[in-house]
Amino acid sequence: MKLEETEIPKPKKGEMLIRSEVIGVNYTDIARRRNSTRERTPLPFTPGVEIVGRVVERGEDATSLPVGTRVIALLPRGGGYAEYVTVPAALLLPIPDGIDAVEAAALPVQGITAYQIVAALGRLKPGERIFIQAAAGGVGHMAVQLAGVLGAGQIIAGASSRTKLDFALSLGADAGINYSHSDWKDRLIEATEGKGVDLILDMQGGSAFSDHFALLAPLGRIVMFGAASGQRGVIDAEKLTSRCHSVTGYYAGFMGSRPDLFLPDWQALLRYVLAGQVKPQINHRFRLGEAAEAHRQIEARRTSGKVILLP
Repeated sequence: MKLEETEIPKPKKGEMLIRSEVIGVNYTDIARRRNSTRERTPLPFTPGVEIVGRVVERGEDATSLPVGTRVIALLPRGGGYAEYVTVPAALLLPIPDGIDAVEAAALPVQGITAYQIVAALGRLKPGERIFIQAAAGGVGHMAVQLAGVLGAGQIIAGASSRTKLDFALSLGADAGINYSHSDWKDRLIEATEGKGVDLILDMQGGSAFSDHFALLAPLGRIVMFGAASGQRGVIDAEKLTSRCHSVTGYYAGFMGSRPDLFLPDWQALLRYVLAGQVKPQINHRFRLGEAAEAHRQIEARRTSGKVILLP
Protein backbone atom coordinates (compact mmCIF):
# COMPACT_ATOMS: atom_id res chain seq x y z
CA MET A 1 0.00 0.00 0.00
CA LYS A 2 1.19 3.50 -0.73
CA LEU A 3 -0.19 7.00 -0.27
CA GLU A 4 -1.00 8.97 -3.41
CA GLU A 5 -2.31 12.47 -4.14
CA THR A 6 -5.44 12.69 -6.30
CA GLU A 7 -8.06 15.27 -7.12
CA ILE A 8 -10.86 15.77 -4.60
CA PRO A 9 -13.79 13.77 -6.04
CA LYS A 10 -17.06 15.39 -7.05
CA PRO A 11 -20.29 13.89 -5.69
CA LYS A 12 -22.58 12.37 -8.29
CA LYS A 13 -26.36 12.32 -8.22
CA GLY A 14 -27.56 11.06 -4.84
CA GLU A 15 -24.07 11.27 -3.30
CA MET A 16 -22.42 13.50 -0.72
CA LEU A 17 -18.78 14.48 -0.35
CA ILE A 18 -17.40 13.72 3.12
CA ARG A 19 -14.22 15.14 4.57
CA SER A 20 -12.73 12.42 6.76
CA GLU A 21 -11.83 13.05 10.39
CA VAL A 22 -11.29 9.45 11.52
CA ILE A 23 -10.96 6.26 9.45
CA GLY A 24 -11.68 2.87 10.96
CA VAL A 25 -9.34 -0.06 10.29
CA ASN A 26 -10.98 -3.49 10.21
CA TYR A 27 -9.89 -7.04 9.54
CA THR A 28 -11.97 -6.95 6.37
CA ASP A 29 -9.52 -4.33 5.03
CA ILE A 30 -6.71 -6.83 5.46
CA ALA A 31 -8.76 -9.56 3.82
CA ARG A 32 -9.41 -7.28 0.82
CA ARG A 33 -5.70 -6.50 0.59
CA ARG A 34 -4.96 -10.24 0.61
CA ASN A 35 -7.73 -10.87 -1.94
CA SER A 36 -9.26 -13.44 0.42
CA THR A 37 -12.85 -12.22 0.64
CA ARG A 38 -16.03 -13.45 -1.06
CA GLU A 39 -15.57 -10.75 -3.72
CA ARG A 40 -12.28 -10.50 -5.62
CA THR A 41 -10.38 -7.27 -5.02
CA PRO A 42 -10.10 -5.06 -8.13
CA LEU A 43 -6.76 -3.31 -8.57
CA PRO A 44 -5.86 -0.58 -7.96
CA PHE A 45 -7.91 -0.63 -4.76
CA THR A 46 -8.38 1.70 -1.79
CA PRO A 47 -9.36 -0.14 1.42
CA GLY A 48 -11.64 1.23 4.12
CA VAL A 49 -15.30 0.48 4.83
CA GLU A 50 -16.05 3.14 7.47
CA ILE A 51 -15.16 6.77 8.02
CA VAL A 52 -16.30 9.53 10.32
CA GLY A 53 -16.39 13.09 9.06
CA ARG A 54 -18.52 16.01 7.90
CA VAL A 55 -20.63 16.66 4.83
CA VAL A 56 -18.88 19.31 2.72
CA GLU A 57 -20.81 19.10 -0.56
CA ARG A 58 -24.04 17.57 -1.80
CA GLY A 59 -24.66 16.07 -5.22
CA GLU A 60 -27.89 16.46 -7.15
CA ASP A 61 -30.91 15.08 -5.26
CA ALA A 62 -28.80 14.39 -2.14
CA THR A 63 -30.84 16.53 0.22
CA SER A 64 -31.21 14.41 3.34
CA LEU A 65 -28.42 16.03 5.39
CA PRO A 66 -27.17 19.64 5.41
CA VAL A 67 -23.55 20.61 4.78
CA GLY A 68 -21.59 20.46 8.03
CA THR A 69 -23.46 17.46 9.48
CA ARG A 70 -21.28 15.02 11.45
CA VAL A 71 -21.74 11.56 9.93
CA ILE A 72 -20.57 7.99 9.87
CA ALA A 73 -20.18 6.78 6.30
CA LEU A 74 -20.48 3.11 5.38
CA LEU A 75 -18.46 2.03 2.34
CA PRO A 76 -19.21 -1.63 1.56
CA ARG A 77 -17.00 -1.52 -1.54
CA GLY A 78 -14.07 0.19 0.15
CA GLY A 79 -12.50 3.57 -0.59
CA GLY A 80 -12.33 4.92 2.97
CA TYR A 81 -8.55 5.34 3.33
CA ALA A 82 -8.75 8.89 2.00
CA GLU A 83 -9.14 12.51 3.08
CA TYR A 84 -12.27 13.02 0.95
CA VAL A 85 -14.78 10.34 -0.03
CA THR A 86 -18.03 10.44 -2.00
CA VAL A 87 -20.76 8.32 -0.44
CA PRO A 88 -24.39 7.58 -1.40
CA ALA A 89 -26.60 9.57 0.95
CA ALA A 90 -28.41 6.36 1.98
CA LEU A 91 -25.16 5.06 3.52
CA LEU A 92 -24.69 7.99 5.92
CA LEU A 93 -25.61 7.84 9.61
CA PRO A 94 -25.76 11.10 11.61
CA ILE A 95 -23.69 11.00 14.81
CA PRO A 96 -25.70 11.85 17.95
CA ASP A 97 -24.43 14.59 20.22
CA GLY A 98 -22.44 13.02 23.03
CA ILE A 99 -20.39 10.66 20.84
CA ASP A 100 -17.07 12.04 19.60
CA ALA A 101 -15.62 11.27 16.19
CA VAL A 102 -12.97 8.86 17.43
CA GLU A 103 -15.43 6.72 19.39
CA ALA A 104 -17.91 6.83 16.52
CA ALA A 105 -15.35 5.22 14.20
CA ALA A 106 -15.50 2.02 16.26
CA LEU A 107 -19.26 1.60 15.98
CA PRO A 108 -20.50 1.00 12.40
CA VAL A 109 -18.56 -2.22 11.76
CA GLN A 110 -17.09 -3.64 14.95
CA GLY A 111 -19.60 -2.15 17.37
CA ILE A 112 -22.68 -3.30 15.49
CA THR A 113 -21.07 -6.70 14.88
CA ALA A 114 -20.52 -7.09 18.63
CA TYR A 115 -24.13 -6.15 19.37
CA GLN A 116 -25.63 -8.43 16.76
CA ILE A 117 -23.56 -11.51 17.57
CA VAL A 118 -24.14 -11.16 21.32
CA ALA A 119 -27.73 -9.94 21.47
CA ALA A 120 -29.56 -10.33 18.14
CA LEU A 121 -28.15 -13.65 16.88
CA GLY A 122 -26.47 -14.93 20.03
CA ARG A 123 -29.60 -14.31 22.11
CA LEU A 124 -27.60 -13.99 25.31
CA LYS A 125 -29.87 -14.22 28.35
CA PRO A 126 -29.23 -13.00 31.90
CA GLY A 127 -27.25 -15.55 33.88
CA GLU A 128 -25.79 -17.37 30.86
CA ARG A 129 -22.10 -18.09 30.33
CA ILE A 130 -20.36 -16.66 27.26
CA PHE A 131 -16.91 -17.38 25.79
CA ILE A 132 -15.58 -14.58 23.56
CA GLN A 133 -12.75 -15.46 21.21
CA ALA A 134 -10.34 -12.57 20.45
CA ALA A 135 -11.85 -10.72 23.40
CA ALA A 136 -9.28 -7.92 23.25
CA GLY A 137 -9.92 -7.13 19.58
CA GLY A 138 -12.10 -4.50 17.96
CA VAL A 139 -15.25 -6.65 18.10
CA GLY A 140 -14.32 -8.66 21.17
CA HIS A 141 -13.66 -5.79 23.58
CA MET A 142 -17.14 -4.38 22.92
CA ALA A 143 -18.71 -7.85 23.10
CA VAL A 144 -17.25 -8.18 26.62
CA GLN A 145 -18.92 -4.94 27.67
CA LEU A 146 -22.23 -5.79 26.01
CA ALA A 147 -22.32 -9.19 27.68
CA GLY A 148 -21.99 -7.44 31.03
CA VAL A 149 -24.76 -4.98 30.18
CA LEU A 150 -27.05 -7.85 29.17
CA GLY A 151 -26.50 -9.61 32.50
CA ALA A 152 -24.25 -12.53 31.55
CA GLY A 153 -23.65 -14.85 34.47
CA GLN A 154 -20.03 -15.42 33.48
CA ILE A 155 -17.93 -13.73 30.79
CA ILE A 156 -14.89 -15.76 29.73
CA ALA A 157 -12.37 -13.94 27.54
CA GLY A 158 -10.12 -15.73 25.08
CA ALA A 159 -6.90 -14.11 23.87
CA SER A 160 -3.35 -14.98 22.83
CA SER A 161 -1.36 -13.13 25.52
CA ARG A 162 -1.47 -12.14 29.17
CA THR A 163 -1.56 -8.46 28.25
CA LYS A 164 -4.65 -8.93 26.10
CA LEU A 165 -6.37 -11.01 28.77
CA ASP A 166 -5.69 -8.31 31.35
CA PHE A 167 -7.24 -5.78 28.98
CA ALA A 168 -10.40 -7.90 28.61
CA LEU A 169 -10.58 -8.44 32.37
CA SER A 170 -10.37 -4.68 32.92
CA LEU A 171 -13.51 -4.30 30.77
CA GLY A 172 -15.57 -6.73 32.81
CA ALA A 173 -14.58 -10.29 31.87
CA ASP A 174 -14.72 -12.70 34.80
CA ALA A 175 -12.04 -15.11 33.58
CA GLY A 176 -9.36 -15.22 30.91
CA ILE A 177 -8.19 -18.17 28.79
CA ASN A 178 -5.00 -18.04 26.73
CA TYR A 179 -5.92 -20.18 23.73
CA SER A 180 -2.33 -20.33 22.52
CA HIS A 181 -1.75 -22.84 25.35
CA SER A 182 -2.40 -26.50 24.60
CA ASP A 183 -4.59 -26.98 27.70
CA TRP A 184 -6.94 -24.06 27.00
CA LYS A 185 -10.02 -26.28 26.67
CA ASP A 186 -9.38 -27.90 30.07
CA ARG A 187 -8.97 -24.48 31.64
CA LEU A 188 -12.23 -23.26 30.14
CA ILE A 189 -14.14 -26.28 31.46
CA GLU A 190 -12.59 -25.65 34.88
CA ALA A 191 -13.67 -22.01 34.75
CA THR A 192 -17.29 -23.12 34.23
CA GLU A 193 -17.02 -25.81 36.94
CA GLY A 194 -17.68 -28.42 34.28
CA LYS A 195 -21.02 -26.93 33.22
CA GLY A 196 -19.94 -25.68 29.80
CA VAL A 197 -20.72 -22.46 27.94
CA ASP A 198 -24.10 -21.25 26.69
CA LEU A 199 -22.79 -18.94 23.93
CA ILE A 200 -19.46 -19.02 22.07
CA LEU A 201 -18.37 -16.27 19.66
CA ASP A 202 -16.00 -17.80 17.10
CA MET A 203 -14.08 -15.72 14.57
CA GLN A 204 -11.46 -18.34 13.70
CA GLY A 205 -13.25 -21.41 12.37
CA GLY A 206 -11.38 -24.56 11.38
CA SER A 207 -10.16 -26.77 14.21
CA ALA A 208 -11.25 -24.22 16.84
CA PHE A 209 -14.82 -24.50 15.59
CA SER A 210 -14.73 -28.27 16.07
CA ASP A 211 -13.22 -27.86 19.54
CA HIS A 212 -16.01 -25.54 20.62
CA PHE A 213 -18.69 -28.23 20.42
CA ALA A 214 -17.07 -30.02 23.36
CA LEU A 215 -17.35 -26.83 25.42
CA LEU A 216 -21.05 -26.12 24.91
CA ALA A 217 -23.65 -26.62 27.60
CA PRO A 218 -26.99 -28.21 26.62
CA LEU A 219 -28.88 -25.84 24.27
CA GLY A 220 -25.61 -23.96 23.72
CA ARG A 221 -25.02 -21.77 20.67
CA ILE A 222 -22.03 -20.89 18.51
CA VAL A 223 -22.06 -17.70 16.43
CA MET A 224 -19.47 -17.73 13.65
CA PHE A 225 -18.45 -14.17 12.78
CA GLY A 226 -15.27 -14.91 10.85
CA ALA A 227 -12.98 -17.60 9.45
CA ALA A 228 -9.55 -16.17 10.18
CA SER A 229 -7.89 -19.61 10.21
CA GLY A 230 -8.70 -20.14 6.54
CA GLN A 231 -9.52 -23.76 7.38
CA ARG A 232 -12.74 -25.61 6.71
CA GLY A 233 -14.60 -26.80 9.78
CA VAL A 234 -16.69 -29.94 10.04
CA ILE A 235 -20.06 -30.09 11.76
CA ASP A 236 -20.64 -33.42 13.48
CA ALA A 237 -24.40 -33.91 13.13
CA GLU A 238 -24.56 -36.27 16.09
CA LYS A 239 -22.84 -33.79 18.41
CA LEU A 240 -24.99 -30.97 17.07
CA THR A 241 -28.25 -32.76 17.74
CA SER A 242 -27.52 -34.81 20.87
CA ARG A 243 -27.73 -31.81 23.22
CA CYS A 244 -29.70 -29.44 20.99
CA HIS A 245 -26.80 -27.22 20.01
CA SER A 246 -27.07 -24.60 17.27
CA VAL A 247 -24.67 -22.77 14.94
CA THR A 248 -25.37 -19.37 13.39
CA GLY A 249 -23.28 -17.60 10.78
CA TYR A 250 -22.82 -13.83 10.76
CA TYR A 251 -21.78 -11.57 7.87
CA ALA A 252 -21.87 -7.83 8.52
CA GLY A 253 -22.34 -7.04 4.83
CA PHE A 254 -25.62 -8.94 4.69
CA MET A 255 -26.95 -7.55 7.97
CA GLY A 256 -26.05 -4.03 6.83
CA SER A 257 -28.03 -4.51 3.63
CA ARG A 258 -31.20 -5.14 5.65
CA PRO A 259 -32.36 -1.87 7.26
CA ASP A 260 -35.11 -3.75 9.07
CA LEU A 261 -32.40 -5.73 10.89
CA PHE A 262 -29.64 -3.12 11.07
CA LEU A 263 -31.41 0.03 12.21
CA PRO A 264 -33.10 -1.27 15.41
CA ASP A 265 -29.83 -2.87 16.53
CA TRP A 266 -27.93 0.31 15.64
CA GLN A 267 -30.25 2.41 17.82
CA ALA A 268 -29.90 -0.07 20.69
CA LEU A 269 -26.10 0.09 20.46
CA LEU A 270 -26.13 3.90 20.44
CA ARG A 271 -28.25 3.94 23.61
CA TYR A 272 -25.66 1.84 25.44
CA VAL A 273 -22.82 4.06 24.20
CA LEU A 274 -24.61 7.30 25.12
CA ALA A 275 -25.35 5.88 28.58
CA GLY A 276 -21.65 5.09 29.08
CA GLN A 277 -22.34 1.36 29.42
CA VAL A 278 -20.28 0.52 26.32
CA LYS A 279 -17.15 2.54 25.58
CA PRO A 280 -14.99 1.84 22.52
CA GLN A 281 -11.32 1.60 23.43
CA ILE A 282 -9.14 3.39 20.87
CA ASN A 283 -5.67 2.08 21.68
CA HIS A 284 -3.82 2.45 18.36
CA ARG A 285 -3.78 5.57 16.20
CA PHE A 286 -1.86 5.92 12.94
CA ARG A 287 -1.58 8.66 10.35
CA LEU A 288 -3.18 7.93 6.98
CA GLY A 289 0.26 7.41 5.43
CA GLU A 290 0.98 4.75 8.06
CA ALA A 291 -1.86 2.47 6.91
CA ALA A 292 0.56 -0.30 5.95
CA GLU A 293 2.05 -0.28 9.44
CA ALA A 294 -1.42 -0.44 10.97
CA HIS A 295 -2.06 -3.60 8.95
CA ARG A 296 1.28 -5.07 10.03
CA GLN A 297 0.49 -4.47 13.69
CA ILE A 298 -2.93 -6.14 13.42
CA GLU A 299 -1.54 -9.13 11.53
CA ALA A 300 1.20 -9.54 14.14
CA ARG A 301 -1.44 -9.56 16.91
CA ARG A 302 0.07 -6.50 18.54
CA THR A 303 -3.14 -4.51 18.81
CA SER A 304 -6.10 -4.40 21.15
CA GLY A 305 -9.33 -2.43 20.97
CA LYS A 306 -10.02 -0.31 17.90
CA VAL A 307 -7.35 0.73 15.37
CA ILE A 308 -7.86 4.02 13.52
CA LEU A 309 -6.21 6.18 10.86
CA LEU A 310 -6.14 9.97 11.15
CA PRO A 311 -6.09 12.01 7.92
